[in-house]
Amino acid sequence: MMVTNQPTAMILAAGRGTRMGELGEKCPKALLKINGTPLIHYHLEKLRKVGFNRIVINVCHLADQIKQFIADQYRSTAEIVISQEDVPLETAGGIANALKHIRNDIFPVINADIYSELPFHRLNEAISRLNNSPDKSGCLFMVPNPAHHLKGDFCLAETQLKLGGEERLTFSGIGVYRAAMFSGISENTSFALAPILKREINRGQMLGELVSEYWSDVGTPERLEDVNRFVALSGQ
Repeated sequence: MMVTNQPTAMILAAGRGTRMGELGEKCPKALLKINGTPLIHYHLEKLRKVGFNRIVINVCHLADQIKQFIADQYRSTAEIVISQEDVPLETAGGIANALKHIRNDIFPVINADIYSELPFHRLNEAISRLNNSPDKSGCLFMVPNPAHHLKGDFCLAETQLKLGGEERLTFSGIGVYRAAMFSGISENTSFALAPILKREINRGQMLGELVSEYWSDVGTPERLEDVNRFVALSGQ
Protein backbone atom coordinates (compact mmCIF):
# COMPACT_ATOMS: atom_id res chain seq x y z
CA MET A 1 0.00 0.00 0.00
CA MET A 2 1.29 3.43 -0.98
CA VAL A 3 0.66 6.10 1.68
CA THR A 4 0.07 9.52 0.10
CA ASN A 5 -1.95 12.66 0.73
CA GLN A 6 -4.61 11.52 -1.74
CA PRO A 7 -7.66 10.74 0.41
CA THR A 8 -9.02 7.29 -0.46
CA ALA A 9 -12.31 5.66 0.49
CA MET A 10 -13.74 2.23 -0.24
CA ILE A 11 -17.27 1.10 -1.10
CA LEU A 12 -18.20 -2.56 -0.62
CA ALA A 13 -20.30 -3.64 -3.60
CA ALA A 14 -19.50 -7.32 -4.12
CA GLY A 15 -22.45 -8.85 -2.25
CA ARG A 16 -25.02 -11.04 -3.93
CA GLY A 17 -28.18 -9.66 -2.33
CA THR A 18 -29.99 -12.97 -1.93
CA ARG A 19 -32.58 -11.43 0.42
CA MET A 20 -33.71 -9.18 -2.43
CA GLY A 21 -35.08 -12.24 -4.21
CA GLU A 22 -35.55 -11.99 -7.98
CA LEU A 23 -34.54 -8.33 -8.00
CA GLY A 24 -31.17 -9.23 -6.47
CA GLU A 25 -30.54 -11.77 -9.23
CA LYS A 26 -31.01 -9.13 -11.90
CA CYS A 27 -29.54 -6.05 -10.26
CA PRO A 28 -26.54 -5.68 -7.92
CA LYS A 29 -27.43 -4.14 -4.56
CA ALA A 30 -25.24 -1.14 -5.29
CA LEU A 31 -27.49 -0.20 -8.22
CA LEU A 32 -30.83 -0.54 -6.44
CA LYS A 33 -32.59 2.76 -6.96
CA ILE A 34 -33.68 5.24 -4.32
CA ASN A 35 -35.89 7.95 -5.77
CA GLY A 36 -34.64 6.90 -9.22
CA THR A 37 -30.95 7.11 -8.27
CA PRO A 38 -28.67 4.09 -7.66
CA LEU A 39 -27.59 3.67 -4.04
CA ILE A 40 -23.91 3.78 -4.91
CA HIS A 41 -24.36 7.20 -6.52
CA TYR A 42 -25.38 8.70 -3.17
CA HIS A 43 -22.22 7.35 -1.53
CA LEU A 44 -19.93 8.45 -4.37
CA GLU A 45 -21.25 12.00 -4.42
CA LYS A 46 -21.10 12.41 -0.65
CA LEU A 47 -17.53 11.08 -0.54
CA ARG A 48 -16.38 13.38 -3.33
CA LYS A 49 -17.95 16.43 -1.66
CA VAL A 50 -15.84 15.92 1.47
CA GLY A 51 -12.57 15.42 -0.39
CA PHE A 52 -12.23 11.71 -1.13
CA ASN A 53 -10.93 12.02 -4.66
CA ARG A 54 -9.94 8.36 -5.02
CA ILE A 55 -12.59 5.71 -4.40
CA VAL A 56 -12.08 1.95 -4.55
CA ILE A 57 -15.10 -0.27 -5.22
CA ASN A 58 -14.97 -4.05 -4.86
CA VAL A 59 -17.22 -6.01 -7.21
CA CYS A 60 -18.19 -9.63 -7.85
CA HIS A 61 -21.89 -10.38 -8.34
CA LEU A 62 -23.12 -8.76 -11.60
CA ALA A 63 -19.87 -6.83 -11.64
CA ASP A 64 -20.24 -5.74 -15.28
CA GLN A 65 -23.32 -3.70 -14.43
CA ILE A 66 -21.45 -1.73 -11.77
CA LYS A 67 -18.44 -1.26 -14.03
CA GLN A 68 -20.69 0.04 -16.81
CA PHE A 69 -22.42 2.46 -14.45
CA ILE A 70 -19.06 3.84 -13.32
CA ALA A 71 -17.82 4.11 -16.90
CA ASP A 72 -20.98 5.95 -17.98
CA GLN A 73 -21.28 8.32 -15.02
CA TYR A 74 -17.73 8.94 -13.79
CA ARG A 75 -15.49 8.49 -16.81
CA SER A 76 -13.82 11.89 -16.49
CA THR A 77 -14.95 13.29 -13.15
CA ALA A 78 -13.46 11.04 -10.49
CA GLU A 79 -10.68 8.53 -9.90
CA ILE A 80 -12.57 5.32 -9.25
CA VAL A 81 -10.73 2.02 -9.05
CA ILE A 82 -12.43 -1.35 -9.37
CA SER A 83 -11.20 -4.20 -7.15
CA GLN A 84 -12.40 -7.35 -8.91
CA GLU A 85 -13.25 -10.49 -6.95
CA ASP A 86 -13.68 -13.69 -8.97
CA VAL A 87 -15.41 -15.25 -5.96
CA PRO A 88 -16.94 -13.37 -3.00
CA LEU A 89 -14.26 -12.69 -0.38
CA GLU A 90 -16.59 -11.43 2.39
CA THR A 91 -16.07 -8.03 3.92
CA ALA A 92 -12.61 -8.28 5.50
CA GLY A 93 -11.31 -10.38 2.62
CA GLY A 94 -12.58 -7.79 0.16
CA ILE A 95 -10.90 -4.97 2.05
CA ALA A 96 -7.62 -6.89 2.31
CA ASN A 97 -7.76 -7.67 -1.40
CA ALA A 98 -8.18 -3.97 -2.18
CA LEU A 99 -5.37 -2.65 0.03
CA LYS A 100 -3.05 -2.46 -2.99
CA HIS A 101 -5.36 0.23 -4.41
CA ILE A 102 -5.75 2.25 -1.20
CA ARG A 103 -3.40 5.19 -0.79
CA ASN A 104 -3.82 5.90 2.92
CA ASP A 105 -3.02 4.14 6.17
CA ILE A 106 -6.45 5.18 7.53
CA PHE A 107 -9.50 5.08 5.27
CA PRO A 108 -13.32 4.87 5.42
CA VAL A 109 -15.27 1.86 4.16
CA ILE A 110 -18.98 2.00 3.35
CA ASN A 111 -21.42 -0.78 2.53
CA ALA A 112 -23.03 -0.05 -0.82
CA ASP A 113 -26.37 -1.51 0.30
CA ILE A 114 -27.22 1.05 2.96
CA TYR A 115 -28.86 4.44 2.79
CA SER A 116 -27.65 6.96 5.33
CA GLU A 117 -27.98 10.68 5.88
CA LEU A 118 -24.87 10.76 8.04
CA PRO A 119 -22.86 13.86 7.02
CA PHE A 120 -19.67 12.41 5.57
CA HIS A 121 -17.50 15.16 7.01
CA ARG A 122 -17.67 12.98 10.13
CA LEU A 123 -15.55 10.44 8.28
CA ASN A 124 -12.77 13.02 8.06
CA GLU A 125 -13.22 13.83 11.74
CA ALA A 126 -12.87 10.12 12.61
CA ILE A 127 -9.69 9.92 10.52
CA SER A 128 -8.29 12.90 12.45
CA ARG A 129 -9.13 11.22 15.75
CA LEU A 130 -7.34 8.06 14.70
CA ASN A 131 -4.34 10.05 13.51
CA ASN A 132 -4.17 11.53 17.01
CA SER A 133 -4.73 8.15 18.70
CA PRO A 134 -2.06 5.75 17.38
CA ASP A 135 -3.22 3.06 19.82
CA LYS A 136 -6.67 2.85 18.17
CA SER A 137 -7.41 0.66 15.17
CA GLY A 138 -10.63 2.13 13.85
CA CYS A 139 -13.97 3.77 14.43
CA LEU A 140 -17.42 2.31 13.76
CA PHE A 141 -20.54 4.39 13.21
CA MET A 142 -23.36 2.86 15.21
CA VAL A 143 -27.14 3.22 14.88
CA PRO A 144 -30.11 2.38 17.13
CA ASN A 145 -31.18 -1.21 16.58
CA PRO A 146 -33.59 -1.57 13.66
CA ALA A 147 -36.58 -3.89 13.89
CA HIS A 148 -34.79 -6.66 12.00
CA HIS A 149 -31.74 -6.60 14.32
CA LEU A 150 -33.06 -5.83 17.80
CA LYS A 151 -30.18 -7.58 19.61
CA GLY A 152 -27.64 -5.17 18.16
CA ASP A 153 -23.91 -5.76 17.76
CA PHE A 154 -21.77 -3.83 20.26
CA CYS A 155 -22.06 -1.42 23.16
CA LEU A 156 -20.82 2.16 23.13
CA ALA A 157 -19.34 3.61 26.33
CA GLU A 158 -18.80 7.27 25.47
CA THR A 159 -16.41 6.89 22.51
CA GLN A 160 -15.19 3.35 23.23
CA LEU A 161 -16.83 0.23 21.80
CA LYS A 162 -17.39 -2.73 24.13
CA LEU A 163 -18.42 -6.31 23.44
CA GLY A 164 -20.75 -6.39 26.45
CA GLY A 165 -22.99 -3.96 28.25
CA GLU A 166 -26.60 -3.02 28.83
CA GLU A 167 -27.47 -1.06 25.69
CA ARG A 168 -26.35 -2.58 22.42
CA LEU A 169 -26.27 -0.74 19.11
CA THR A 170 -26.06 -1.90 15.50
CA PHE A 171 -23.05 -1.39 13.27
CA SER A 172 -24.19 0.85 10.40
CA GLY A 173 -21.87 -0.56 7.73
CA ILE A 174 -19.83 2.66 7.85
CA GLY A 175 -16.40 2.44 9.45
CA VAL A 176 -12.94 4.00 9.39
CA TYR A 177 -10.03 1.58 9.66
CA ARG A 178 -6.28 1.32 9.84
CA ALA A 179 -4.90 -0.86 7.07
CA ALA A 180 -2.96 -2.84 9.68
CA MET A 181 -6.25 -4.42 10.85
CA PHE A 182 -6.26 -6.47 7.65
CA SER A 183 -2.55 -7.12 7.21
CA GLY A 184 -2.83 -10.76 8.28
CA ILE A 185 -5.26 -11.66 5.50
CA SER A 186 -3.73 -12.99 2.30
CA GLU A 187 -4.87 -11.61 -1.04
CA ASN A 188 -7.84 -13.44 -2.60
CA THR A 189 -8.77 -15.01 0.74
CA SER A 190 -12.34 -15.04 2.02
CA PHE A 191 -12.53 -13.57 5.53
CA ALA A 192 -15.39 -12.14 7.59
CA LEU A 193 -15.19 -8.74 9.25
CA ALA A 194 -16.91 -9.62 12.54
CA PRO A 195 -14.01 -11.62 14.07
CA ILE A 196 -11.61 -8.77 13.35
CA LEU A 197 -13.91 -6.17 14.89
CA LYS A 198 -14.44 -8.31 17.99
CA ARG A 199 -10.68 -8.82 18.32
CA GLU A 200 -9.98 -5.10 18.16
CA ILE A 201 -12.86 -4.21 20.49
CA ASN A 202 -11.67 -6.81 22.99
CA ARG A 203 -8.24 -5.17 22.90
CA GLY A 204 -9.82 -1.78 23.63
CA GLN A 205 -8.69 -0.43 20.28
CA MET A 206 -11.97 0.38 18.53
CA LEU A 207 -13.75 3.71 18.82
CA GLY A 208 -17.43 4.28 18.09
CA GLU A 209 -19.79 7.11 17.22
CA LEU A 210 -23.58 7.24 17.37
CA VAL A 211 -25.47 8.15 14.21
CA SER A 212 -28.74 9.95 14.91
CA GLU A 213 -29.57 10.69 11.27
CA TYR A 214 -31.84 8.46 9.18
CA TRP A 215 -30.26 5.13 8.23
CA SER A 216 -31.44 1.88 6.68
CA ASP A 217 -29.91 -1.39 5.61
CA VAL A 218 -31.52 -1.80 2.19
CA GLY A 219 -31.46 -5.58 2.40
CA THR A 220 -34.99 -6.60 1.43
CA PRO A 221 -37.64 -5.36 -1.05
CA GLU A 222 -39.70 -4.11 1.91
CA ARG A 223 -36.85 -1.99 3.28
CA LEU A 224 -36.12 -0.69 -0.22
CA GLU A 225 -39.73 0.50 -0.38
CA ASP A 226 -39.42 2.09 3.08
CA VAL A 227 -36.34 4.07 2.07
CA ASN A 228 -37.95 5.21 -1.16
CA ARG A 229 -40.98 6.36 0.80
CA PHE A 230 -38.80 8.26 3.29
CA VAL A 231 -36.79 10.00 0.58
CA ALA A 232 -39.91 10.93 -1.36
CA LEU A 233 -41.55 12.42 1.74
CA SER A 234 -38.40 14.28 2.80
CA GLY A 235 -37.94 15.82 -0.65
CA GLN A 236 -34.37 14.56 -1.07
